[in-house]
Amino acid sequence: MKSIKILRLFLVVFTLMSSTVFFTCSKSEDVEEEVIENPEPEEPQEPDLPIVVDPDKVVAINTGAVVGEMYNFWSTRPMINQTRFSSSGFTSELNTIKPYVKSYNLVRVLGGRTDNKNNFYKGVDGSGNIITDFSGLLNDMRSFMQTGFKPRIVLDNVPWEMNDVKEENTYGNTNPPDDYDVWRQYINAFLQTLVDEFGMNEVKTWRFRVATEPNYTPQHWNGTKEEFFKHYDITVNEVLKVIPDAIIGPGNNLTEGVATFTTEIIDHCATGTNYATGETGTKMDFFCISYYEKIDQNTIKLPNTVQEYRTKLDSYPQFRDIPFDIQEFGILRDENANRGLSLSDATEFGASWYARIADLAYDYRITEIYDWGQEIEVGNLPQGRRNVTQMFLKMEGGNRVETIDNISGHAGIIPVVKGDVIYLLVYNHNTTRDSSASRTLFPVLEGGQIAGGNNWKMTEWTVDKNHGIMMHELYKDVRAAGVGEKNNGRIYGNRPSDRFEDGWKDVFNTNLTKYTQLAELPKTITDSIVKKIDGKLTLKVGLEPHSVKLIELTPQ
Repeated sequence: MKSIKILRLFLVVFTLMSSTVFFTCSKSEDVEEEVIENPEPEEPQEPDLPIVVDPDKVVAINTGAVVGEMYNFWSTRPMINQTRFSSSGFTSELNTIKPYVKSYNLVRVLGGRTDNKNNFYKGVDGSGNIITDFSGLLNDMRSFMQTGFKPRIVLDNVPWEMNDVKEENTYGNTNPPDDYDVWRQYINAFLQTLVDEFGMNEVKTWRFRVATEPNYTPQHWNGTKEEFFKHYDITVNEVLKVIPDAIIGPGNNLTEGVATFTTEIIDHCATGTNYATGETGTKMDFFCISYYEKIDQNTIKLPNTVQEYRTKLDSYPQFRDIPFDIQEFGILRDENANRGLSLSDATEFGASWYARIADLAYDYRITEIYDWGQEIEVGNLPQGRRNVTQMFLKMEGGNRVETIDNISGHAGIIPVVKGDVIYLLVYNHNTTRDSSASRTLFPVLEGGQIAGGNNWKMTEWTVDKNHGIMMHELYKDVRAAGVGEKNNGRIYGNRPSDRFEDGWKDVFNTNLTKYTQLAELPKTITDSIVKKIDGKLTLKVGLEPHSVKLIELTPQ
């Protein structure tokens, strides 16, 4: 949480200007093109001169003022093709991501897909009773449950056979059902199948989301706003007949300009007339949106995007404290406005952007951010953003503490106290990839944890262009090998196939050992001793234009 308290900041800086602190920040050396190994961390030497503090770059940290928990927002991933769970190749790859993932959100499970998977609905008999075959569902779900992940179910597309007129939109059948009695039967049978197989005590812990981006017409919902409110009410009503304690909420609102409605669904669930019951309001246990950045727009739009939803949720006591999630998330376009299958940037740009988003997410009480994936297309190598998640894991469960600063732009610090250890996630992000705007921040720690000891051991990990990133080396090698490059393809996404012809995979496999080493999160300072002066601990942290550092401070 950030606020500007000029007087207090002035007093902090005045004290610092007269103090000497024995500390040197890590110096990232230039990496020559021939280097294929991460250098061993340097042991910084204590300087002879005191730190000269720039008052405009001070971040005052009160380690005794807790503002919230460093809760896990990053561990759910969407999954569109659930048949993958039955393949040995998929399950064998899970070990590398299990530290980062706890749940999968299963999308378009009910059918109505362009690939004709999940065709469990088989029509109705002469008496109007539905005919289903859920054997495929059970095979896939049994395999999924063996992974140890928690499923979340999206009740979105209507099966094709529930519409006399079949209209294929971008994401399949997005029409409402012709007959809601048939839809009710199907929802009931689908859920009862899950309960019979896995037990009520298990299934009632799963989340159920009704629709995907229902305000994106006709791509995800080929109906009016009111028709969706009716669809939501009826679906919720039927779900609760099978699972009275179900955790359920509406589909993730699209937040682009083409959205057909925004916060009206919140108003409907709070004060509207329920289409199924005739009563006021509808059960809503969580609310969610989509959020995608576009590098070519040179901005971070999250504050403007989430503010109206946060304000509307807070206006209703029953919704003020429900989970508020981003259930689709990523960087949709590169700096040339090119899209691809990539939904992320795999370089240091994506890493520093993610750190900035995390800081804002805590400010706006975003509960979870669903992530399409943090690995490179093949080999499961971590992209820069997953190295930032590895930093988050060290901080998870600690207490975020107060910061006071006058920092402008997209730079800052997330400080966390966890037991006896203090963590500082320090980041600098610029909205253009070619920015040269490096920065220096001066964290000043006092109070609480700092009161105890005079000496602190410091370890630092870094992600920037020369640390924890393999994509630049891959691009250099692929181009040197003469592999065809798609000039209108997305650059630096997490899928190199967006940019290069098939030959890139041969280059990748040939140099896999090198890329694996470059992709690892490196230590850049190990066990340096930092000394407290005049009751405060002062650091000087240099940051590249797109950079994230995790500093660990342990009392000695």
